[in-house]
Amino acid sequence: MTGLGRIAGAGRGIRFGHAWPLWLLLASGFFPTPFPADAGERAHVLEVFDGDTLLVRSGQDVRTVRLIGIDSPEMGHPARPREFLSVESAAYLSALCEGKEVLLEPGEEDTDPYGRYLRYVFLPAPDGRLANLELVRSGHARVLRIFPFSRREEFERAEEEARENGRGIWKDGGRAELSWLRASGAEPVLVYPASGRTFAVVYGDRGKPDVEREELGRTISRIVRLRAENAGPEYARKAEEAGFRPLTESGSLPVPPFPPFGRGDAAATAGETVPWDQARAHVGREVTVEGKIVRTHRGKNILYLNFHPNWKKYLTVVIFGKDLPGFPDNPETFYRNKALRVRGTVTLHKDRPEIVVTSPAAITVVGDTGN
Repeated sequence: MTGLGRIAGAGRGIRFGHAWPLWLLLASGFFPTPFPADAGERAHVLEVFDGDTLLVRSGQDVRTVRLIGIDSPEMGHPARPREFLSVESAAYLSALCEGKEVLLEPGEEDTDPYGRYLRYVFLPAPDGRLANLELVRSGHARVLRIFPFSRREEFERAEEEARENGRGIWKDGGRAELSWLRASGAEPVLVYPASGRTFAVVYGDRGKPDVEREELGRTISRIVRLRAENAGPEYARKAEEAGFRPLTESGSLPVPPFPPFGRGDAAATAGETVPWDQARAHVGREVTVEGKIVRTHRGKNILYLNFHPNWKKYLTVVIFGKDLPGFPDNPETFYRNKALRVRGTVTLHKDRPEIVVTSPAAITVVGDTGN
């Protein structure tokens, strides 16, 4: 260890407040008084990199800390632009803790594959709030579900509350992010319904046919990540290995992707009606779906209309509390057991297709099927 301390897992970041030079801290004799061993580790926040990553000083060590259990929008990557609300998320975390002394509590794992320390970050007394949770509650981060952590249920409740109240990334039922993406010129991932109940996924000038429904999410995530982390021949090689082949032949004009696999008549538009159980095939598109509402549930600030008893898997129509005054009285009763046509954009939430509706004009009752 040198006289300047040890830098562990540090990276480049964007400063939102005063970043303390390490030599100045050492020269001034600033050494945080440690908490009792069973209470965690006291540290001073030097810098905020983004909405889930900090640079802290503990004793003579300077470390990069990754907040456990959350995933904030990325500030940017050489191969792709910043994500929606990334700057705001970083600024929110900076306002919470930059320049302050915090308490770090470890989780199940000490570090991640990038050498960053995985910690719960508690704000100083008398505040005492958990910064990780506050980012989720305010809509500045999502719950990171790919790794287990002890506070997951609490975080998921906070995320649902943020979503129901339209905070941050959930503003306007998520449509704020869709509008931002379209305005930013972000390149979309196209999903084409194909034969044999499979799909073709197209991203940029490459595509992959024969994708099973269960593999759609993983396939999309993989090609987007490959594009973000690689360029030129390296990207081409890895994309080929992942099954994404070029859509054009040398010297020829672009051709429609995968003619043997595509079904041009299956790309529904808002003017066409598709059965509710085919909604997943039209994620990202505005369509009209038709089916019977077999279950409804009204929460504090949200109403769910379900086409299938297994609401965790099948299409759900979502109406947020702020929009309910425009709908019929007791809409949870009014729409139950009725055949509806619902117009809107199909999105995925927790791998479940849904349509967020803000106006009763988007719902047409086509029949009352009784109880």
